[in-house]
Amino acid sequence: MFRAEILGLVTTTATKVAAAVAVLGLVMTQVVFVVLLPALASGRVGPGAEALGDDLPDIDLASPTTQLDALSPLGTTLGGGSVGLALVAIVLLGVLAGTSDDRHGGIVGAVLASPRRGRVVAAKAAAVGVGAAVVGVVLAVISLLTLAGSLAVTTTPFTAVTGQVVATSARGVLAVVCLAVIGLAVGILCRSQLAGVLVMIGVLVAEPVLAAVAQLVGGGAAVSATQFLPVALAQSVIHGGSGTLGGGTAIVALLALTVVALAAASLVLRRRDV
Repeated sequence: MFRAEILGLVTTTATKVAAAVAVLGLVMTQVVFVVLLPALASGRVGPGAEALGDDLPDIDLASPTTQLDALSPLGTTLGGGSVGLALVAIVLLGVLAGTSDDRHGGIVGAVLASPRRGRVVAAKAAAVGVGAAVVGVVLAVISLLTLAGSLAVTTTPFTAVTGQVVATSARGVLAVVCLAVIGLAVGILCRSQLAGVLVMIGVLVAEPVLAAVAQLVGGGAAVSATQFLPVALAQSVIHGGSGTLGGGTAIVALLALTVVALAAASLVLRRRDV
């Protein structure tokens, strides 16, 4: 069953397009944040930092922290809840994988081959996880190459510790896998491809809005609660923690969220008439 799911994943045009968009989106993001903004700050491009003033974000590529932030496979961002094109494409890859069988009728054959529908969900999750891991590794390599190229051009030393670089990239791949599997669960729950895409985009768009509202009116407890939303959790995992949320806690919370989403999808699929 796992082989069949992998075959379906790599031969479906929609999922291949989602993976390609994730790669292109990351390249665009990294070029802007890791190459263009430092060039603007140094005056090699544009009118210079003094002319741009407060419109120019402060990005110090010589800082080890900044270099580690630039290694995110979801793209360098200015905030923990930021939503980039690579992130959207990753979760939609999972949604499209979860809805493709219903759209083309393949779910009937899958259920007949394995009456235990929990195994069907597990096989889909394993296939999406493997596919997302491959995409995550590609994204991590792109982030590393982009950073290395920018540092070489600006003759800036690579100050991040090698072990931290490897750990950040590995946590990034884990975050990509979890987000794609959560997208898969949403796709199974929604069944309709259009509904799944709209629900997932709605969740991604709503999260930074909720975080901003919590920051403005909610206070400490509300802000802490928003750190457990999917995108914020993924960013916390990649960067080894953020705010009051430690890196280990973020990993456990993201894995728990993924398991809960899959359990809900499995429960719904068991009760669904296919």
